Amino acid sequence: MEPAKFCTQCGKPLPPNARHCPNCGAEVTAPPAVPPGATAETAVSPPPQPAPVAGPNGAPPTSGQIPPAPVRGVYNNPSAPSAGNHPAAGQAVPPPPVRPRKRLGGGGITLLAGLIMLAMHVLVLEGGKTVQNLGVDAAIIACGLIMVFARGGLNVALGFLASLCVSILDAVLLLAVFKSVAASGMQGLQTLVLSMAWVSVIAMILVLLGFLSALVSLFRRR
Repeated sequence: MEPAKFCTQCGKPLPPNARHCPNCGAEVTAPPAVPPGATAETAVSPPPQPAPVAGPNGAPPTSGQIPPAPVRGVYNNPSAPSAGNHPAAGQAVPPPPVRPRKRLGGGGITLLAGLIMLAMHVLVLEGGKTVQNLGVDAAIIACGLIMVFARGGLNVALGFLASLCVSILDAVLLLAVFKSVAASGMQGLQTLVLSMAWVSVIAMILVLLGFLSALVSLFRRR
């Protein structure tokens, strides 16, 4: 059975297959086709529209655009550390640079001077193998070894202190040699040269130069 139709202008009932309203003369429009199993109300009512989703910064999204999901990362997380301070994922973290420890200078010169003095007292000079001479030579050689292998603050300080003590002892002996030569005049100078004792004098001067080199190295950064 065909449902009754009514005029959309005056609301009066319309006869079947009428093209104009007999009451007001308005043109009768054909109702939309109703699919099988649906009522007239569901056919006429428009389909529900989805609620608009606010876009970035609260602005409405454009037509047909799906707003992107918020991504929480380094740029929108104030508590996250700076990206420039950390390597990328899978990248090895470079180790911090290792600063070389401070070293003491003059050790090689002092060691060489001690070896020269020991060789002179044992092999060249007559009567040089005394306890005093050999003790001084051993002290200079030991001081040179300490200065060569001194690394770091405490070792450098101990090496410099040893060089200072040896240099003071060496200066006392060197001053005694100069006084002896000055007292004997040309004969004392000739004896110093002929006995090859002048080599030991040069070695004593090298000990003092080693101390000066160690003193200068204290003011270097590394």
